[in-house]
Amino acid sequence: MRVKISYGADIEEVPEEVQQLYRYISEKVRALKIQTEHIEDAFDEGEMEVALPLIDKMRKTLASIDQRLSDIEMIGAGYLNYTSGGDNVHEGRSTVDTIGSDTSSP
Repeated sequence: MRVKISYGADIEEVPEEVQQLYRYISEKVRALKIQTEHIEDAFDEGEMEVALPLIDKMRKTLASIDQRLSDIEMIGAGYLNYTSGGDNVHEGRSTVDTIGSDTSSP
């Protein structure tokens, strides 16, 4: 089950937070490399019963990576929109709910 985790950070800390989130992706990609080698070894040895569960695990890892990359992309786009004063920014504030803000009032 996927759950949404939310916490606040100063706007200046967003790039560092995004970088930390990306480190998780880097670790997963390195794990995929190892999984790939194990799958190749299993196929080379004719052990499909070993390879198939590893492939399933790889698919789940890839899905996890995709979800995290999507999260990072949305956070990064919101940050860039906020810092550039682009669309959806009112009086220097994003329409994204921030701690202590009330986006329902003009």
